[in-house]
Amino acid sequence: MWARQDLFRLHAFVGCALLVAAPVTSATSFAQEESAAGAVVEKSARERDLRDQLQKILHELEEIQQQPAEGAVVSPVTPVQPAAEVSGSPAAAAAEPIPQYELSDVSIVSNRIQRRPEGITLSSTEQSETDSQPTRTMKESMESLPGVVMRQANGPRDFSMMIRGQGAKTAFAVRDIKMYEDGFIQTQSDGLSRLDIHDPWFMRSVEVTRGASSSLYDNYALGGMVHFRTRRGSDINGFETFLSGGSYGYHKQAFAIGKQYENLDISLFASNVAEDGYIRNSNYSTQTINLNMRFKIDDKQNFYFKAITNFLDARVPTRLTQSQFHTDDRQAGGTGACVFNNQSSGCNHSERLAQRRLDRRTIVGGIYERQIDANTVLTIEGDYDVKDINQTFTTISDNINPNFKSYADLRHDGRLFDRPLRSYVGFFANNMEQEGNSFQNLADGFGTRGLLLQNSRATIRNIGGRVREELEVIPKWTLAGGLGMEQSLLSIQAANHSYGVGNVASTSRTGAERSFWNWAPEMSLSWRPSDATRHWVRASTGYGIPQLSQLTTGIDGNPGTNFNLKPQKNVNFEIGTEGKITKTFFMQLVGFWTFYRDEIISVTNQSTQRAFSSNADSSEYRGVEVFYDWRPLSGLRLSGAYTHIDARYINFNDVTATSTLVRDGKKVPNVPTDVLNSKIAYDHEATGWGAWVEGSYYNSYFLNNSNTFGIPSYVIANVNVHKNFELSNNKWFRFAKFYLEVDNIADKKYAASGQVLSGETYGQAANQAAFFAGYGRAIYGGVTLGLF
Repeated sequence: MWARQDLFRLHAFVGCALLVAAPVTSATSFAQEESAAGAVVEKSARERDLRDQLQKILHELEEIQQQPAEGAVVSPVTPVQPAAEVSGSPAAAAAEPIPQYELSDVSIVSNRIQRRPEGITLSSTEQSETDSQPTRTMKESMESLPGVVMRQANGPRDFSMMIRGQGAKTAFAVRDIKMYEDGFIQTQSDGLSRLDIHDPWFMRSVEVTRGASSSLYDNYALGGMVHFRTRRGSDINGFETFLSGGSYGYHKQAFAIGKQYENLDISLFASNVAEDGYIRNSNYSTQTINLNMRFKIDDKQNFYFKAITNFLDARVPTRLTQSQFHTDDRQAGGTGACVFNNQSSGCNHSERLAQRRLDRRTIVGGIYERQIDANTVLTIEGDYDVKDINQTFTTISDNINPNFKSYADLRHDGRLFDRPLRSYVGFFANNMEQEGNSFQNLADGFGTRGLLLQNSRATIRNIGGRVREELEVIPKWTLAGGLGMEQSLLSIQAANHSYGVGNVASTSRTGAERSFWNWAPEMSLSWRPSDATRHWVRASTGYGIPQLSQLTTGIDGNPGTNFNLKPQKNVNFEIGTEGKITKTFFMQLVGFWTFYRDEIISVTNQSTQRAFSSNADSSEYRGVEVFYDWRPLSGLRLSGAYTHIDARYINFNDVTATSTLVRDGKKVPNVPTDVLNSKIAYDHEATGWGAWVEGSYYNSYFLNNSNTFGIPSYVIANVNVHKNFELSNNKWFRFAKFYLEVDNIADKKYAASGQVLSGETYGQAANQAAFFAGYGRAIYGGVTLGLF
């Protein structure tokens, strides 16, 4: 039996070893990290074996509590359910130096060593993205990631998101991509995610797994997974307040309280944001609260509690036609001619309709983690997620969506034929109810409800599981295979009301129960010739069942039923490489080819000019993603991300009112072909001054299936200057961070987003509402104060 002092000596030695092996990726220590890379490479295999043995010894010795090193930042939260943990082992860390990962890989609720899945394509934003640029929206930091495209939707922080072309068809919110925050699922059981609930100032980083990933993340992971990681209490270590203001009436007030105690890490964030808006009828006010508490129950048990709520009151403009955009890109939009009848209003003028979103979203949940033995960890997660929305558009919709989600998994580190084997098995079940009503909008300028058009009640239940094995078949080569299975049950009852003379109602009742079975296999092979280099090939699959809103919108675009929709599925093939070309230059290069079957797309009914959902038989997406990070001098960083996508229909017939049009070979609309983001940043550690210049380029792309009308290309440039003060001798003020930023410095007029149009010819498409204008030149400034 080891003496207690020997245990502490061993533990101190372990801490020192981890600090030596850990990657330090801040701008000031990048060069020092590189100088040790050669030595690390030579002993990587032996070091991995020692780390495995050391982990077992520590657990067998009752896991003597390891305190973080003085001044070290505890690794940020990582998803337990998505199994996309932060990497900190020498192999993973050296291969991925861009995200700021310190010390070892940790679980969501503790400092236990975990590793992210092998063979995936992953990128992450840096902490500096929010330190020097307290962004208004997630777009402003996430556009620096390859393969990710963000475009303005219906609300201040509401953006549609595209990863490798998946999710590009929606004009609002996020679809076809799974989203998490601190391990808790942010995607509701019908597949809908919104970015409103995520305040950028709360975030430490955003991690994105690209490519079809339903074997890892279940339903709707067609494009991949996005994981938002908030700052821990140990990152805050006191009280912080943030004040910011700028153009178009923008102002924000926020605070953060955080502290790490012996067995508790707690953080609380709150913010209030409001703005008049660049476009008329786009003013908003939104409040967000985010609470995180991590408890160390004992050496083998941990518990994490999380609560998020967001309230949004936002006016929403109407998209502009091409002529409206050129005449005045800031106008509220709409034709101004409102024809009202007993069925509905044909008005699309945002001010006459008083277009508005009055939404609330709340998520409360917990994660329990238990160390069963030296090599096995059990994790159980459960949360309650409710979305209560009141949205005033052409029709007025009231919906409430209570959603219960639960998950359990086991992780085990073992050996097969004396080779390291990581095993994983998980099970999940969730249930979501939807109760909604749709009313006429009387278009009187106040959003007054008229006659009831539809009331509905729906339930969606998902249950399934997944398994995964990762075997190091020979040193430095890892073969990974996974399989996910899910059964989804949808039950919908809807009553549709139409009105004749004297508002006499005629009601038709429809209902259906549908069951979907989906399977998602995955296989990958990874090779790490050195700790600074990784190569991989991957074949993965994704699936997504129809959303309730898609099933309850008829083929005429009005409230009704569309129960013939099939689940959409894709198969992703990719080959990638990443590593350090030189000691200061990191690059990631990935080629992908995705085949889609029964893709759910938006189609416009030619008679009513309203959108509904349909399946396209097959399409394919081919492309290249490039990321680089060069740090030639201490404090100087040059980085950039480039994405090219060629998306085409392979077999799809577009049905109009009079004919069937073959779209084979046509480009899939609303998918940008080329996106480039480039940034030059410099931070002087001694003085605390820093600055950066950033440019973003979007190539033109088509918006209709006939490929006759598109969105113009544009280039936007932003500049930022910031100053940090460390006040070590003041007991009331610990630090102060100031920033001043100018976005769109050339005051470029551009369309920030478009949507899929139905017009066959250029003239037909040009007369349809398509564009949201991007912000003109805007100036923002603010200060973060670290108090007691």
